[in-house]
Amino acid sequence: MSTDIEENSPASSLLTMPLMEHLRELRKRLMWSVGTLLLGMIAGWFVAEPIITSLTEMCTVCEDGLIAVRVLETLVTKLRVAFIVGLALAMPMVLFQAVAFVLPALHGYERRYLWLFLPGASLLFILGMAFGFTIVVPRTVNFLVGFLGDTENLTVQPRIDDYVSFLTNLVLVIGLAFQTPLVVVLLTKLRIVTPMTLSQYRRHAVLVIAVTAAILTPTPDPFTMFMVMGPMYVLYELGILLARLL
Repeated sequence: MSTDIEENSPASSLLTMPLMEHLRELRKRLMWSVGTLLLGMIAGWFVAEPIITSLTEMCTVCEDGLIAVRVLETLVTKLRVAFIVGLALAMPMVLFQAVAFVLPALHGYERRYLWLFLPGASLLFILGMAFGFTIVVPRTVNFLVGFLGDTENLTVQPRIDDYVSFLTNLVLVIGLAFQTPLVVVLLTKLRIVTPMTLSQYRRHAVLVIAVTAAILTPTPDPFTMFMVMGPMYVLYELGILLARLL
């Protein structure tokens, strides 16, 4: 059986493309992605303060509020929130540029699936961040910050940089975790695995999800890990169900 690449295949056209052409294409895609991210950050700058206010109000055990002890702490905090908002707004364009870059190396059916799942990836990312912001964050922050709340002579007053950094990282991680069903469906449609295989190796998947959640969560405590691991496993099962139906 011949192992030569077909002359008119996508891989053949990709191999004949000069290295400089690859680099120019990559630079163009990166410029579009970074430019869109910067525009999103500009929009995020104007809504950063209300978001920070909402985040601080979620900490019901922070009776004395939050503190800033460094000169640039408040500026860095606002930039961080603007970046997260900008990333959420720019995600459709970033994913589009990533797909457009790898498209020449794919076959026809692979291209169709990528274009079909592109809107879903953006939607799931935004839904994941919204879920993290409204459901996970309020429960997580009050549990962790108020863990020793009844201790005498202990005043709970987190730094705003640490506080907002932890919460925005958590929201970002949950947004990424919501890509789980999309990844599962895409793997089955690309014929890498089957729904039956995914079901048979469910226990192995739980272990992988647990390790992934432990790596992605911004703190080493088990409570935050389980707050990420739980939705990931549910989304994994949802992905198997969708793979069987589609």
